[in-house]
Amino acid sequence: MVQIRILIPRLFKLLVIGILILIAVICISIIRYLQIEPLEPLEDCISNNEMEVICEFLNPEDLAITPDEEYFIVSEYGGQSPIQEVTPGNLSLFHIPTRTKKFLPIEYSLNTWGDVNCLRDPQDEIGPHGIDLAQRDDGSIQLAVVSHLPNERVEMFELVKNNGSWSLIWRGCVSTDEKYYLNDVSLTKSGSFFASHMFDINLSLSEWLFSYFFKFDTGFIISWNSEDGFNELSKTAGSYPNGIMLDREKNNLTVNYNLGDETLLFDLNTMEIIGKFKANSPDNVVLRENHIWVVSHNYNIFDYQKCGNNINCTLPWSVTQLDRNDLSVIKTYSFKSKNMGVGTVGFKVKDELWLGSFRSNRIAVHKLQ
Repeated sequence: MVQIRILIPRLFKLLVIGILILIAVICISIIRYLQIEPLEPLEDCISNNEMEVICEFLNPEDLAITPDEEYFIVSEYGGQSPIQEVTPGNLSLFHIPTRTKKFLPIEYSLNTWGDVNCLRDPQDEIGPHGIDLAQRDDGSIQLAVVSHLPNERVEMFELVKNNGSWSLIWRGCVSTDEKYYLNDVSLTKSGSFFASHMFDINLSLSEWLFSYFFKFDTGFIISWNSEDGFNELSKTAGSYPNGIMLDREKNNLTVNYNLGDETLLFDLNTMEIIGKFKANSPDNVVLRENHIWVVSHNYNIFDYQKCGNNINCTLPWSVTQLDRNDLSVIKTYSFKSKNMGVGTVGFKVKDELWLGSFRSNRIAVHKLQ
């Protein structure tokens, strides 16, 4: 009798799992075979009342501003599996006052900031994703870059002034040895960092879609320092951790969960959740002028299919300004994005909101009222 009582819950659990798998398979089949009318390709580079656009970029997924606030460092994203093919990208400069893209020179030095076992040849390709810029305790300016090429790693650069502009000096890297699949990174003043581990690096598209529908935990936040290496923050586990931002003054960490449809604010001293913001598919997060800025997507997976092979995926999205202490909403800016690709980052500079994208050949700027 006892065995039967134990067996029934197990059978019920297996039945529920089986039903969920069946539903996921059906949904995946619908996505693959449903005839969806594609969006018209966006080929011209014309500004409108919503956005001024500047073209000739490759998927400007993330932005970091230089100390003089004259330039953006732009992460030109090459893709991540299983959603896209992983191809080489680029790091570039953008001069804000003149709206001009510029070349970003890179010199190579010894690996003094990373893991001594991590190597990089100047000829190696780079596949940048999330980036972060911070002043170290010694006064130098450090740029951290999540790169999917030549293998999964975080690249370390020093940002230096160069004839009125800026250039980079490579100072090392930290390889994950394919144990973690990273999206974004946020630096401490000591040169250590936090990074978002999205999901298993070998995750299939079917498994990704299964997580999209059922919101299972797929990843978590990791930290790294030169003495102890990697550490997993188990209390941050969630569905597709995406953009992250360390509040270095308050020792809080903001994490966007792209498939979990929420943003959480963690107190790193206690690992308690002290803020929560609900939004569809939040992407990157920026701490700027005493507020947190989160990009979210106003569409679903079926809508995304309409983009097909278009360079610019012209779907709607939003940027929400949040209180840095508890993620309470201050204001949301929503964009139809008819002349721009899907947004990933919103960065306020003076009275302008600068916008990047993971599916676009342009960045944009929206004039704030």
